[in-house]
Amino acid sequence: MALRKVYRFFTSGVRAPLLWHISLMCRFRETGKPKMARLVANRIQRKFLIFISPLAELHPSVDFRHPTGLVIGDGVQIGAGSVIYQNVTIGGARAGDGRRAAYPVIGRNVTLFAGAVVVGAVRIGDNCIIGANSVVTQDVPDNSTAVGAPARIVRTLSNDEIS
Repeated sequence: MALRKVYRFFTSGVRAPLLWHISLMCRFRETGKPKMARLVANRIQRKFLIFISPLAELHPSVDFRHPTGLVIGDGVQIGAGSVIYQNVTIGGARAGDGRRAAYPVIGRNVTLFAGAVVVGAVRIGDNCIIGANSVVTQDVPDNSTAVGAPARIVRTLSNDEIS
């Protein structure tokens, strides 16, 4: 947590207050204050013009490089060290996904480039890259790169190549 505070101190522009608001929203949710979390989520939406659900589970180290046009739905889970660029949409694929808990799970160290869309009950593995303007509707295995609409896997690194 201390590293996050140091990072916020040296971050300029919109990112520092956005990260502060997101950590406040998550803290309210974790301490059993859902109304306060919803209030902070509404403030994020008004102030930064992005929607992050108070029910989304974001690791504190998630980085928003250009936080504009983001939409992160209710049951989304995003792992540590992930990087999200502008105009990314992560959420359910259709109405009623909330009742079925059909939201994406994004692993650790995933990079979602500008305009990427991740919808439905999909899992993106650890150390993945999702290309710009890609539409992910199926699972992406660990250490893979997916591009296109619909996204297809163009590269998967083996354990030997990663080390």
